Amino acid sequence: MRAGRGVGVVVLALALGACRSRNAGPADAPPPANDLSCERLVAPEVRDTLPGFTLQQSRPCPTCGPLCTFRSAEQKDVTLSIAYDCRKHFEGEDVQALLTPTLRAGGTEIPAMGRAAARREPVPGMLQVSTWDDDTPCGIIVTWLGADKERAIDIARATLFATTPERLAAAHPDASTPDTLPLEASPPDAGTP
Repeated sequence: MRAGRGVGVVVLALALGACRSRNAGPADAPPPANDLSCERLVAPEVRDTLPGFTLQQSRPCPTCGPLCTFRSAEQKDVTLSIAYDCRKHFEGEDVQALLTPTLRAGGTEIPAMGRAAARREPVPGMLQVSTWDDDTPCGIIVTWLGADKERAIDIARATLFATTPERLAAAHPDASTPDTLPLEASPPDAGTP
């Protein structure tokens, strides 16, 4: 069996575990997680850091956001996944409570990354970063497998920063409403007629 396939199962299991670690929010939650699209959710600035990688979307559980997996044709032993846990905002949750599962699994806290962030190495050669922020409507779980695994921290930071309520709304397939800007568009100038 090719190493990449077995590891893909590990990445999927880790993302699934992270997704199911919290309860879904009530009716005022963000757009349904099972309708979100990786193509529209992963920010261009994150994709730009991954030249030569192709994107594949899967769904680890019915209530989870998408699992966006990047693979490189040149670096066959490198896999990156970004899992989005897009539920009702984690408001009022204790930061330590968010970090506890990762810290109990041997992880360490990452200072100065959003409201809470932790890293862990579930298997040799793999780095997983979990992070949340007050103005990000999703928990982000970035898993890097292969050489240069420390890049997971930079990808997690960029993904956390880019995952705004506006991007989440635009990532929904029904985002054709006039109030939603295209992903590459800038907000209109307030002074223009």
